[in-house]
Amino acid sequence: MKRQTLIAAAIATLVTGCASWFEGSSANQPTPLERVDARRALNVRWQQGVESAGQGLFRPAFLDGKLAVAGNGDTIEVYDAASGKRLESIRLKGESLVAGVGADARGYYAGNAAGEVLAVDAAGKVRWRQRLTSLMAEPPLTGGGMVVVRSSDGRITAYAAEDGRSLWTQWQAPPSLMVQPTTPVMLAVGDDVLISGEAGGKLAVYNLKSGVPLWQATVATPRGASELERVTDVVSQPQFDGRRVCAVAYQGRVACFDARGGNLIWAREVGSSRGLALDGNKVFVTADDGAVWAFDAETGRNLWKNDALKYRGVTGPVRLGKDILVLDAEGYAHLLAPEDGRIVGRARTGAEGTLSQPLVLGDAAFVQGRNGKLSALN
Repeated sequence: MKRQTLIAAAIATLVTGCASWFEGSSANQPTPLERVDARRALNVRWQQGVESAGQGLFRPAFLDGKLAVAGNGDTIEVYDAASGKRLESIRLKGESLVAGVGADARGYYAGNAAGEVLAVDAAGKVRWRQRLTSLMAEPPLTGGGMVVVRSSDGRITAYAAEDGRSLWTQWQAPPSLMVQPTTPVMLAVGDDVLISGEAGGKLAVYNLKSGVPLWQATVATPRGASELERVTDVVSQPQFDGRRVCAVAYQGRVACFDARGGNLIWAREVGSSRGLALDGNKVFVTADDGAVWAFDAETGRNLWKNDALKYRGVTGPVRLGKDILVLDAEGYAHLLAPEDGRIVGRARTGAEGTLSQPLVLGDAAFVQGRNGKLSALN
């Protein structure tokens, strides 16, 4: 079993000036899977082979019943979300993609190895391209006539979807060491607000149309004797439920804030780079070691902890139907009961090396593995 390990900036190969994640040997052996008394049916509805993700951050984009998917190659493929039938194969000759995909009525958006954001139409014609300050770090967000891109140096830039005009940018000088995210860290709330995890344990909320900061809060404070121990970045997607914004920091803690002013409501000492889910009256978190926790969303009281998946490269949790869904790096999907954390369903998806949280649409979840497998679960 392999896991991703933080290394120093001096030996990072993908992004100059910050640390990266790479596959390496783990000192902790993955917890063996125990037999599950399946109380829920979890099925693989369909599966397709796509380009492998390599070290890029790729996640399917949904638009009008279709899924757009890319990998570490030169092709964006479009599938019918219900049946898995391939509808289009868009070849971008001469391009090597490193992150994506975003989609809107105009077409598709992705980042290439030259450090550019590309806007392409359904025929594969590049409508516009813009040079970034570093490689694209995650799939771009689309909406409100804008494309919002986050670079691996932490810079956030908004472009006009029509012609690529730069609308605004936000950037703070990063620390010497950073965690390279393996899951998206930006969340758009309608066409008005952008919520983003930041280096140094920060959470930022921006006016999406203007880029003006609305508030910033501290999820976790760096601590420890060495520089590596002091790396505390918010490198997974914050969550919003209309009242609260919750986020979790690597080697840090999970915290919830008042959405209007950013005042801290509660915080608990659980660090994660994989992510969390905010659902009703509970917050679910996959910790750095793969344990899954549940907290009361109002008070932060710990409700349960499941250690059955420790050291298995577990994704951040998402809600699927009545249950909580996570996947491990071997491609197993696990359903957890939200009331007590018991595993109540399991299926093997074939999407191995999965790190990003699944994309959930209604009763279906779509999972893209680093190995080039795209699976639909229900």
